[in-house]
Amino acid sequence: MVYFWSDFCLWRTEANLTRRNHIAAENWLKRSRWFSPGLDQRTCLLQLRVARRSGNFREVERLLNQASKLGVARKELERERWLAMAQTNQFDAMQSHWNDLLKDARDDEPEIARAHYTWAMIYHNHDLAKWTLELWHQDYPKDPEPMLLLGRYYQSMTSWESSEKAYREALSIAPENEECQLSLAKVLQIRLKTDEAIPMFQKYLRQHPNDAAAVRGLAESLATRGEVDKAIQMLQDTLKIHPDDFMIQKSCGELMLSKGDTVGAAAILEKAYRLIPEHANLANSLARAWKACGRAAEAEPLFAFVAESQPKLIEMGAMEKQLRDQPNNLELRMKIAEIVARFVSRRDAVRWYENLLLIAPNYKPAHQELVKLYQSLGEDKLAMRHANGLEQDSK
Repeated sequence: MVYFWSDFCLWRTEANLTRRNHIAAENWLKRSRWFSPGLDQRTCLLQLRVARRSGNFREVERLLNQASKLGVARKELERERWLAMAQTNQFDAMQSHWNDLLKDARDDEPEIARAHYTWAMIYHNHDLAKWTLELWHQDYPKDPEPMLLLGRYYQSMTSWESSEKAYREALSIAPENEECQLSLAKVLQIRLKTDEAIPMFQKYLRQHPNDAAAVRGLAESLATRGEVDKAIQMLQDTLKIHPDDFMIQKSCGELMLSKGDTVGAAAILEKAYRLIPEHANLANSLARAWKACGRAAEAEPLFAFVAESQPKLIEMGAMEKQLRDQPNNLELRMKIAEIVARFVSRRDAVRWYENLLLIAPNYKPAHQELVKLYQSLGEDKLAMRHANGLEQDSK
């Protein structure tokens, strides 16, 4: 038994990897070395696969070097390297190998599909993104993730009916999946199906009573149903736990403003404004509150800012549609990110610039803007990382 123990454990490791039981695979892999701690080609490759599936990419890098020294087949190592790059969004380095991975997906199809979907969305190839999720769901019908991502996909398209349908299907596959529950509840709230959304938010909050997003969803649903006072109280209680939550502040302030409590609304909206002064919708609410409080002079610059934002935000919507046809247009991406930074959110703008760098890692204008944004957000380490990248490129 001792003689065959290692082979038996490695066989069990492979079987569990195929069934995507990753914890069990890792445990069997550890058992395989009880009587033979040395590392051979087969064991090293399995260690590499388990580390990659588990998201331990530092270990993946180490094992890739070790596997090469042990003589693991080059074809297998290349495949693992491409997979690791795909899973860590290093698309610029591996995008010419998508066909290789898709043709030889094996039991890594969910990892490949997830990365392929992300890549397609970054490139604004929405048809390809949708096709990827549908194929993933077809091959793994008991996995809720492709339907959950399809719900998010439709959400990004503001196709709320289709989003609801996708989330419902995800929840039918995994009824206890809390992410599916919360996602569906949010879409039901947006679609004004409050009688269905409210119990879903309440069920989620029984397990996560301090989840700010769920509290906000429940409060806004209650307000839609006419229970504004109850919604405001709920948001005020949440602010005691999350005093710097921008969205809670914004929702609470706007509901108080709708009830005529202009002084209380202004106080809360001012706090939100200090967090994200570039948010045009928030600026509009604060300006209205100030004006209602008799502070018209203070409100005037905010109304002017809001007026300036409107044509730019409309222009941004047109640019996003244009980007679907010109996904490699870096200047267009920069213009969108600039508008987002000025009138929506600096953090959202950061995501636009970071996504651009996934397509063109050495694009200096994006690095330069990220240095400024991260500095303005007080994240000096991230600013330094991009500044160092610029210095290396200039040498």
